Amino acid sequence: MKLPAYIDMPFQKWKESFSFFNEVSVRFSETDMFGHMNNVIPFIYFEEARISYFKHLNMMKQNKLTMTVVASQQCDYLRQVMPYEDLRIYVKTSAVGSSSLTLHYLGENSVGEPCFTGAVVMVQVSKESGKAVSWTNEEKEKLLHTP
Repeated sequence: MKLPAYIDMPFQKWKESFSFFNEVSVRFSETDMFGHMNNVIPFIYFEEARISYFKHLNMMKQNKLTMTVVASQQCDYLRQVMPYEDLRIYVKTSAVGSSSLTLHYLGENSVGEPCFTGAVVMVQVSKESGKAVSWTNEEKEKLLHTP
């Protein structure tokens, strides 16, 4: 299998580097006319896993003056996913810049087969000005060293 550019190590090693995940079950309403999961659904799963991950890291403060916004996002499809399949959506921090963040995703079925992978680049911005805001050292530490 040809790996996407964001996977810069052997696939099995990359796969084993994940520890945090969300579980989902593909609903009938998330399928298309061909009877498999619609191609936009992984992005919804990525968002849910990302929010759970940020909560796990205690980075979802209500009165925070900043927010993270998606700058770019990618999904690579490896196999069909059918209605009612149970999936684990893994998420991990891949890199942290001064105000940016790269997360990787892995969607895996109940028998451990990878179904899709993904990556997102996000930027932390001021809610008031919309300009990039640097991560604090504490935030960088959480993002880089929390399983």
